[in-house]
Amino acid sequence: IITYKRTDRFVKNTYTVKDKDGQPKMAGGKPVTAVAHGLVGELWVHGLMFETIERMDGYMHMKGGQTYYGSAIYWHEKYKSFVINPALGDTQEATKGNILMHPGSRPSHVQGCIAVGFFDANGLLTDSKYCFDVLRDQAGGASAPKEAWVKLTLVVEGHMPALSACKPWVYSA
Repeated sequence: IITYKRTDRFVKNTYTVKDKDGQPKMAGGKPVTAVAHGLVGELWVHGLMFETIERMDGYMHMKGGQTYYGSAIYWHEKYKSFVINPALGDTQEATKGNILMHPGSRPSHVQGCIAVGFFDANGLLTDSKYCFDVLRDQAGGASAPKEAWVKLTLVVEGHMPALSACKPWVYSA
């Protein structure tokens, strides 16, 4: 069982908006920028805690107070890392898409997904890929081949709050 707990804290970053081809959008000869907000949370497995960023700003998200049986952690070639895929159900995935927990360091790196790692003093998640290695081991995949999917149960505590109900995240050593 892996437990994801939402908080009432957020981090943010400014990023360059890109078009459908991955090129920076331009306005008046300058790149267009936007601000991404990420809800800070915790991911718990066997007493180990990892920090998380879940994209806010109206993106899709998992329902709070739910248990997602049949979730899995597996190798994802795009991220060159293990990822967690919550079992949202066929209807959810067909109509709204899928959510992954994957490597990332800023809110703009996730769009409806959740990044996992440890915050540094600047509010960036670090060691994200390493965290997924540890998560897979703790979920029972330590002796499984890299290609094997490891089934798990994901529990989500707390609902996605409005940004106005949250406080900025502050580093505390």
